[in-house]
Amino acid sequence: MDTIGIGLIGTGFMGKSHALAFRAVKAAFGDVPTPRLELLCAPSAATAAQFGAQFGFDRSTGDWRSLVRDPRVDVVAITTPNAWHRPMALEAIAHGKAVYCEKPMASNLDDAEAMADAAARAGVPTMVGYNYLHNPAVTHAKALIDAGAIGRCHAFGVVMATTSTRGSRTKERQSPVLRSKPNCAPNCAA
Repeated sequence: MDTIGIGLIGTGFMGKSHALAFRAVKAAFGDVPTPRLELLCAPSAATAAQFGAQFGFDRSTGDWRSLVRDPRVDVVAITTPNAWHRPMALEAIAHGKAVYCEKPMASNLDDAEAMADAAARAGVPTMVGYNYLHNPAVTHAKALIDAGAIGRCHAFGVVMATTSTRGSRTKERQSPVLRSKPNCAPNCAA
């Protein structure tokens, strides 16, 4: 497969982030299928047309159901409010589409299990957007751990610091440390 058709549902901050990422994926990862920005969906056709043009999509729609049925869409990227993840993912899966869902996957465990079960039954690939799951730095850290290059690993922690400026104050925020199970790869956090 030389190209892959992307359907993006959602135009907020994460929708924009996904659109930019899809445009940069070939440069960042090299030998991967080239994303075709096929169809963008927003709550109204006018908003969808505005953001579709801004983000570089070929077409736009105000109807997410038409996006998941579109034959030129191979992957449905869901970046909507969490309550919409389940119905959109289930509909996409029912139409044989791969699903890339922004985190959190669902609003509750029952919804998440229904989504996972539907994907398993349909045999379609799915992924939740964990930002650093395939990050080269994390992959390298895992390779060092697996090779025993830094000794026996008992825990793996990540601290991400961001700076935000609000008014005249600048504050540092740190995300919680993710701790993995003993002797476990970084992506199997406990």
